[in-house]
Amino acid sequence: MKNLKITMLGAGSGFVLTIAKELLTDPVFDNSTFMLMDVAEDRLAVAKASVEEVLATGKNHVKVEVSTALEPALTGADYVITSCEKNRYAYWAKDFRIAEKHGVFQVKAENGGPGGIIHGARNICLYKEILEAMEKCCPNAWLMNFSNPMSILCTYFKNYFPKIKALGFCHQVHGSFGLIAEELGMEPGELEVITAGVNHLNWLFDIRRRNTRESCMEEFITKMQESKYWNEVFPSTPEQKFTKEVYNTFGMYPVGYDEHIVEYMPFFQDPEEWEKWGLHSLAEFYENLVKQKSHTLETQRLLGKNYAKPPFPVDPDHPYYAENPCRVITALETNTPLYFDAINIRNNGAVENLPDDVILDVPALAIGGEVRSIHVGKLPMAPAEICRRQTVIHEMVAQAIAEGNDSLAIQALCLDPYVPSITKAKGIWADYRKEYKEELTTFK
Repeated sequence: MKNLKITMLGAGSGFVLTIAKELLTDPVFDNSTFMLMDVAEDRLAVAKASVEEVLATGKNHVKVEVSTALEPALTGADYVITSCEKNRYAYWAKDFRIAEKHGVFQVKAENGGPGGIIHGARNICLYKEILEAMEKCCPNAWLMNFSNPMSILCTYFKNYFPKIKALGFCHQVHGSFGLIAEELGMEPGELEVITAGVNHLNWLFDIRRRNTRESCMEEFITKMQESKYWNEVFPSTPEQKFTKEVYNTFGMYPVGYDEHIVEYMPFFQDPEEWEKWGLHSLAEFYENLVKQKSHTLETQRLLGKNYAKPPFPVDPDHPYYAENPCRVITALETNTPLYFDAINIRNNGAVENLPDDVILDVPALAIGGEVRSIHVGKLPMAPAEICRRQTVIHEMVAQAIAEGNDSLAIQALCLDPYVPSITKAKGIWADYRKEYKEELTTFK
């Protein structure tokens, strides 16, 4: 069996420990190389020590190498795992405040809204260099992306680097599945949960007990309506009051937690509406992290900082919640068919009433050297339209940033449900362009 080289870009992220744990026992990874790359030498040193400590507990021999340079890290790689951001929290806080100057307020501002669009713009410019280096140094490698905004980035990969085999991984769906399982009195992973949608806004089609024909959908909906975790807000616990309201309005349950699903909703612009559901802007939270000179939350976890344990879910670190890209690697390397609950790839008919070519978060099967989407069915009209509008915005943002096209970027903002006027769209984009002039490298 081939000795694999797995490269992680952004190894200062806490995701690196998740990957390291996956390399411990599967013989596919014996005698492999785990290359850690990060531009921050201090984080890289901590990552290397932490990874080696984890790997020492397993039976596989895995060589750990480090680099602060992109091309040496990528040369000869078979799989490239990415978790990359620049000045994440400082920029994130600014994304909120710039839009607020124009009367546009956001709860999350990470994947949708003006914040999601400029976040995507910066990361497209960052990833352009990575993808170009992959074409040069490891053109046959698989790209496994962890960075947000997931759908915008994967759309860019698909359209502008079509020869690179790219997959998008997000723990949000698995985390939501775990909450569903716990509400039903089961362990995470005991259920087969079928969802589809855009990343951070999947829609629930069915819930089945594994190894049976039994559907738990009605039981879950009944319990969800009465559960305190869907009717109240608790510290350090996923908020789901608005999730319940969306279900009661549209008749389909949205998966992704309140703070994420509201990024895409065309009826959540007013902060007074947020208060009703126990939500508020996260701008001040990120500003405080910047003042404290905190690393990202993932890096804090890597450094061993303590966090308040939430009352729900019972075990937020349950292995089921991890992204598990190495399971995909094993399936591809051994040509062993394997099912995955959710991966961000081309729709290709998984959702019948959304375009085939758009990026969706859907169930998939690794088989025959590929990862292929699985047919789920049709979304009802309203959920389908919410998703369709977002896929159009993602396509427009990818094209606008790839081409350095200000007009198209403004058009994308005009279509965003948080932006109520052309005037505001133009003003927000002008201020974003001015603030992030150095990062938006595709614009003249």
